[in-house]
Amino acid sequence: MTDTKIKPYSRREFLQLSWTLGAGLAVPPVLYGCGGGGDGSSLAPLPEETFVQPEALASLNGRLDVTLTLAYLRTTLDNKAVNLRSMFGSIPAPTLRVNIGDTLRVLVDNRLPPNKASAEPAKHLRYPNSMNLHTHGLHVNPGLVSRNPDVYGDFVMDDPNLGIQPGRTRQHEFAIRPDHPPGAYWYHPHLHGSTAMQVGSGMAGAILIKGAIDQVPEIAAAQERVFMFQAPISDASGMLESFSQVADNGGIAAINDLVPSGEPPFLINGVRRPRLVMRRGEVQNWHFVNAAIFKFLNLSLDGHPLNIYSFDGNPRSQLKPVGPITPDGTFKQEGLVLAPGNRASVLVKAGAPGTYLLRTLNFLIGDFGDATGAGLLEDIVAEVVVIDDPRPMNLPIGPLPVPAVLAPITDQELARAGGLKRTIVFRAVNNPDFNSPPTSLPRKFPITQPPASLIVHPGDELDDWVYQTDNTTLANTVFAVGTASGQASTNPGMPTEFIPFQSTRAIKQIVALGSIEEWTIYNMNNIKHPFHIHVNPCWVVSINDVPIDPYWADTIALPSGNDKKPGSVTFRSRFFDFKGAYVMHCHMLAHEDMGMMQTVEVV
Repeated sequence: MTDTKIKPYSRREFLQLSWTLGAGLAVPPVLYGCGGGGDGSSLAPLPEETFVQPEALASLNGRLDVTLTLAYLRTTLDNKAVNLRSMFGSIPAPTLRVNIGDTLRVLVDNRLPPNKASAEPAKHLRYPNSMNLHTHGLHVNPGLVSRNPDVYGDFVMDDPNLGIQPGRTRQHEFAIRPDHPPGAYWYHPHLHGSTAMQVGSGMAGAILIKGAIDQVPEIAAAQERVFMFQAPISDASGMLESFSQVADNGGIAAINDLVPSGEPPFLINGVRRPRLVMRRGEVQNWHFVNAAIFKFLNLSLDGHPLNIYSFDGNPRSQLKPVGPITPDGTFKQEGLVLAPGNRASVLVKAGAPGTYLLRTLNFLIGDFGDATGAGLLEDIVAEVVVIDDPRPMNLPIGPLPVPAVLAPITDQELARAGGLKRTIVFRAVNNPDFNSPPTSLPRKFPITQPPASLIVHPGDELDDWVYQTDNTTLANTVFAVGTASGQASTNPGMPTEFIPFQSTRAIKQIVALGSIEEWTIYNMNNIKHPFHIHVNPCWVVSINDVPIDPYWADTIALPSGNDKKPGSVTFRSRFFDFKGAYVMHCHMLAHEDMGMMQTVEVV
């Protein structure tokens, strides 16, 4: 590890270096909001928009070279003064725009203050100002790209000693392969134990990789907008300085009470309920990124379908319309569900003049055995005003270009590659036998399963396995990943131990380079843990052992279940191109920070 030690900057130097570009181009967001369709000089004045695009940094001559500065940011979010950790001095961070075949270089410059001495018994939670950089969804090198000096790829080996410590820098380089799927991705911190606090502060930005799908005439002509959905968390003073704040974030409280009071609301690009303006007949190209640390989205636009053409950065061969809500309730309400970490690119064609609401609909994230279940209630996240100034545009009607690397993984291809299958189990296990159980905070949805002491043996690692501080709803619960021995959905052959990631005995999955495998991920909990794997996308083929219309994704909401009948998702993946170690984990980030993660090593 040869991160560079750096001297303090003056405020003037910091403001300059926060936006340093090497071989790249800083582009005002309005320029990327234009799309095709002329210069707009003859258009009538529009109602005022409050929708704000993130700043855009674009590659130039095949290269984007940026300095990503980490520092506290004093700003106002949803009329509240906050002082939160940020990247590039903004919440959200800028959108990075590169093309297929480009090289993205990111120098991480950690200007956060030193980690303070902490009384937190879990050692891996004592480094809130150290970080790793993860490019979520990118198929890139997970290890060292070169040495002397060291240049890293998507290096997320989540040991606190391997993080970028305050006062140091690290150079990353991501070669976007010519066959990489174009689409919407994102970047965020990923050091085990500090991920939820940092992403919960708003440390995240979009990555747009441009390719053949963007050259489809109807898509190229559409105005492009990035929607970074975040729900930043802060206390009464506007700070986020304790893991208990993310362990008991408002998403949990909302589930307990089935009311949105106290829940950190969704912001879009740092704005609460922004207004967008469209013209009748106009088509716009919207990229949705769910960068929340816990909350699901279930998006629906009044009176308009959301025409999905890409999911998790993977283009589809044809549009898939979702929604809208019908005023008379004749049809079932249907929304575009995005688990934390999911992305979707959609085309929206404006209908009749009027005001329409973009909503996240009611959504059950679990089944806790009562009449209501556990749900996130409907919320209005944006307002769309359509004016009667016609701009007739078309949606694409023919087949859309799909990269060859996204060809379906057939039974025959899997068999030719050896047909290896694995079974992975996600499980959070309540530990009523452990000392100091929470007393002041009632558990309204206890995980009613055997005490963890019956199936795990933490020994002297107990403090690192459970969170017992501040009586949070995560207290006395082991968050772990195991490996099952059987296949039957009703009795998958549970492992004898569930071991958290930070344990010295944590399980690792060893995979051969060039292999194709089929994995079934079981969920033994009554909450929809979002499964995410780094580097390689997944061809999802069945849910709860029932075949589905397959699709590509890198983040998958696992169906809820229990220890008698777990929910499951089965997918196939090609482990091509890159050797090295990376991780798979739950993208409810407090769960990940408490151990619901495993290493995958391709050899």
